[in-house]
Amino acid sequence: MSWAFASIVDAGLVLGVATMVCGLAGIGDDNTDAVAFACVGAVCAVLAAVARRRVAPPDRPGTGRVFAGIGLLWTVLVLFGTVLYAATGSLARLDDALVESAAGFTTTSLTLLDAAEASRSVLLFRAATSWVGGLMAVWIGVVTFPMVLRSTALIGYTTGRRGLDLVPSATTGRRRVLVLYSGFTAACVVAYLLTGLGVTEALVVGLGTASTGGFTGRADSLAGYGVATQAVAGAGMFLAGAGIFVIWWIARGRLRPLWRSQELRAFVVLLAVATAAMALHRGVGWGEAGFMAVSAMSTTGFAVVDWTAWGTATTVIMLVAVGIGSMMGSAGGGMRVMRAQLLMGSAGGELRRQIDPYAVVLVRRDQETLSQRTLDRLGGHQVAYVVLVGLGAMLLGVSGVSLLGSVWGSVSAVTTFGPAVGEIGAFGLLEGVDRAERLALVPLMMGGRMSVPPVLAGVGLVLNTYRTMQRRIRFSVLLASRRRDTPGQSGSDDG
Repeated sequence: MSWAFASIVDAGLVLGVATMVCGLAGIGDDNTDAVAFACVGAVCAVLAAVARRRVAPPDRPGTGRVFAGIGLLWTVLVLFGTVLYAATGSLARLDDALVESAAGFTTTSLTLLDAAEASRSVLLFRAATSWVGGLMAVWIGVVTFPMVLRSTALIGYTTGRRGLDLVPSATTGRRRVLVLYSGFTAACVVAYLLTGLGVTEALVVGLGTASTGGFTGRADSLAGYGVATQAVAGAGMFLAGAGIFVIWWIARGRLRPLWRSQELRAFVVLLAVATAAMALHRGVGWGEAGFMAVSAMSTTGFAVVDWTAWGTATTVIMLVAVGIGSMMGSAGGGMRVMRAQLLMGSAGGELRRQIDPYAVVLVRRDQETLSQRTLDRLGGHQVAYVVLVGLGAMLLGVSGVSLLGSVWGSVSAVTTFGPAVGEIGAFGLLEGVDRAERLALVPLMMGGRMSVPPVLAGVGLVLNTYRTMQRRIRFSVLLASRRRDTPGQSGSDDG
């Protein structure tokens, strides 16, 4: 519980400062919203700063406690955004506020906000929620999971040099990730300013790019912007999808790790294949195809065209790209390129063993051989991931979404992409989606953002609590029954 509380305090400090800045930036536009956001942010930041001095995370937290803490962390963040949206009147209904907050903190490119009606503070806050959510995701994936899971393939690297280089300790790792993530965000904002965007637009789109949140505040995403802005977005999405390790290597001027990285090479090859496959189909432009390919694989959700009208073959390519997703250490989602590689290698080795039972098959990653136990855990992780997507499709189907829309919507929500073929559409607008369908997306976005291990840990915690309650009830009933039977039994003995 101490790890969970410490994580909530750290997230509260970052979120409080971000909310306060959003409020101050809105002065002169809508002063009511500006004052509300500034005051709430200041109070949140002060409380978190005071609590941070008194709370220190344990050096070696237990796996179960960390997984349960991750679920609690995301729940607290989403509830904070929900209350703030509803209290300020940014969204009239509480369920709409919940959906918007969940989409923001899970870095999913879905929205109910209208830029024409929303104030500057609200737009900046919506973008800031994606930024904070992306930061929490990178912190957990790069710093927490490797230490708790003892650096298995579930989080992308073992005890190799690339992990220890960036994260020699938890404190140093969190500080370096924060500096790199903030620096990358600042570079994106400056680049957008140079393309001619206003300060507010540059901040909103820059935060959405660095966090893979995909929020722009406009109904047509980036379709109405110029070529230069779209080019900056494409480059930013590539780096955001490549992950914090690639940004770390670039910042240090180390090109050898970039060249040797098996995952980065696969990421580039998959992007090139997806781009070519879409561009050569029905005359889709190479620029549009490349932009949508990197948007899909980074799971950012930006769009420059209604890609859902490109035909079945092209949308299937998009679905595969979204399902594979980004690299390890990224704020994006999806299966992850590294896991897809390892699963293919494991499947190939199993086929070879079926032909030759005495064959010795080794699965390697970056010149490192993985154990069979690691591969088994990886396979179990991906089976659980597919089950989550299947349950999501069923949930959306029951809520009234069409078959195609259910499958696409489930994959898109679990991978934190957002836009989907069907009711949601290419730009991730939820205005035309029924309330039941919107609410069905919330657990899918949360489950995809938290990753499968914490979700399984949460389910296990609920089941264990249920079993414990059942045992206590049975014990109480049995004890009460014995107490009732005791006087009668003693009376018969006396007779």
